[in-house]
Amino acid sequence: MLVKIIGTLVVGFLGSTVAKRLKMPAAFMTGSMLAVALFSIITNEMFMPGSLKVIAQVVSGAYIGQQVSKQDLLNFPKLAKSIVLLMTFFTINTFVMGFLFARFFSIDLVTALLSCLPGGIMDVSLISIDMGAQAEIVATMQLARLVGMLLILPYWISFILKRLGKDDPKPEPEKPALKKSLTFGTNREISNNLLILVVSGIGGLLGMYLQIPVGALIFSLIFSCGLKLLKNTAPLNNKIRQLAQILAGSIIGSTFTRESLEQISQLLIPACLLLGSYLFINVLFGFIVYKRGILDLRSALFASSPAGATDISLIAGELGGDMPKIAGIQICRTLYTIIVLPILVRLVVNE
Repeated sequence: MLVKIIGTLVVGFLGSTVAKRLKMPAAFMTGSMLAVALFSIITNEMFMPGSLKVIAQVVSGAYIGQQVSKQDLLNFPKLAKSIVLLMTFFTINTFVMGFLFARFFSIDLVTALLSCLPGGIMDVSLISIDMGAQAEIVATMQLARLVGMLLILPYWISFILKRLGKDDPKPEPEKPALKKSLTFGTNREISNNLLILVVSGIGGLLGMYLQIPVGALIFSLIFSCGLKLLKNTAPLNNKIRQLAQILAGSIIGSTFTRESLEQISQLLIPACLLLGSYLFINVLFGFIVYKRGILDLRSALFASSPAGATDISLIAGELGGDMPKIAGIQICRTLYTIIVLPILVRLVVNE
């Protein structure tokens, strides 16, 4: 068993390395998942205990919590109504599309609903494992949403702005505040990372003890965020998150079988429908917020895009979006997706 676990991790690491060189989106997660899935289908020898997902959940929560700054919190009151509106749209879309997929595409309800969550591949995939869904389907749908949004978004927003004559001058991007950084491998950096992981780990254990859905992820995130605001810790070293992504991708990839491969081939239409529904929300929310004068149309469209918060912020910065407000809304989307929506899904499924 130990040999299989080590072999699976090695395959996952090699897959993530190849994906990184190919510049795939979410390379460490998707590369390890695809490599392990391929070997699992061919050899049926890949194995990863699902219990290891807790480690990935704690690291994911620790990383997300460190992205929340005091400036983000100061922006929230100004954006509160807009955030509530966007979360309402995302919630309605999740349940409408989820029930549609369950009804017409022979996907079980919990898998269908989680496939529609507007969150990160790693976070939602970990949630799917925790809630007993078909993780390979959820991960594939999430990957399709992420890749689709990142590929289409710049052209989509440019098309809308030009087509509707709302191609506002690109606002000067605000200069981001200098982040406290530490040299990799120094004693200070090691101490900083250990402090974040220990505090987040305590939160994760508390979440497990309380038996809350995805409790390890939720409470590690809350504890990490609290630590960030109290101690102004430096960002968690990205290599740690990359290792967690490889672990999570390997866990999901090991669940693939020849039967699941046949099932995944039937996901093209649901993936296109899901992407289309989020593009519709993108335009609807963008115009509402723009008309209220809260954001310029360009920034409003970026803010409501359900792709990776970091990726969207980087793209928005390059194309002239209001980065602080976009980041604030994107962080709220991430938190809402991994804290609130899974609880709502659990309540609906258990009824």
